[in-house]
Amino acid sequence: MDKKSEQLLRKLKFIAEAKKNNYPNAGSFAKKMREYEGEDGQPFGCSARTIARDIRALIEFHKAPLEYDAGQRGYYLRNPDWEFSCPVFEEDFVSMAILGTRLSSDILPHPIKRDLDAAVAQTMASNRSEFFDTAMIESILCASGIKAAIDPNVFKTLFDAWRQQRVVCFSYKNPKNEISQQELEPHIIAFNRGVWYVKGYLPGTREIRLYAVQRILELCKGPQYFETDRKLLETTRQEGLFNYEKISGIKLHCDASIAFYIYEQHKTFKSQIERQEDDSLIVTLNPIVEHEVMRWILAEAGRIRVLEPAWLREKVAKAGKNIMEKNS
Repeated sequence: MDKKSEQLLRKLKFIAEAKKNNYPNAGSFAKKMREYEGEDGQPFGCSARTIARDIRALIEFHKAPLEYDAGQRGYYLRNPDWEFSCPVFEEDFVSMAILGTRLSSDILPHPIKRDLDAAVAQTMASNRSEFFDTAMIESILCASGIKAAIDPNVFKTLFDAWRQQRVVCFSYKNPKNEISQQELEPHIIAFNRGVWYVKGYLPGTREIRLYAVQRILELCKGPQYFETDRKLLETTRQEGLFNYEKISGIKLHCDASIAFYIYEQHKTFKSQIERQEDDSLIVTLNPIVEHEVMRWILAEAGRIRVLEPAWLREKVAKAGKNIMEKNS
């Protein structure tokens, strides 16, 4: 692994340590990295000064919300849900390059996804069979900000099956705690709102299935192979991971106290924003899934008022009333 790839791995592992509330600092993390062996069996020896540069790059370049806690003598994340989006172009760090280009839009912004396509096409034509070790998988899962634990061995086997275009067989526990045996052609591995998903077809059909990876109990590669459906990939990129109906014509009044992040999200959602004299905003959303906008409005605890449509305002009011009754 070359120096740039080693640096990326250090950054991933540093964020993973911060998410675990281990309060890493330059000195303690340098010591930890000397104990870690890379894929070639060599330790990742580096100095505290090197780690200090990595920390500065995480804060200044990657915009990681890292803050030093003098009492704990280490760094923590002001926002524990922050996700590390890491563009990777190093040829020998193909695991992250392939993974990055296949993630949903929550992970990598444009133009990074487009820039990775050519690199991935070249990599997929190669015959490499080794990607991550377990420690690397654990760092990726932790740095991505998952909301539920995933067995690293399950994730690695799933990722290898996706790369090799192999059908997978697995035990799956649904939200009702019912366990069933499933088979799937894993065409897409995606990260969405803190959860990893695998999307594909029932073997030999075009029946789409979507599974949360955190609910997979055991998984193995089956003997069957499949050909990746580019149409499914493109449709997912354009319409999203889920096939929920989107609603139009939503207009919201947002308090001035949350205007700063509304402007930040504008680059992603491209909503129409009208600034008011008191610095509040009137935001007209692009078509959006109903439960997503409901969750957002309720999470802002009264800082967003629905102007249109009336039925959505009534639904938010009813949900607020239920919250008040159960917490009064």
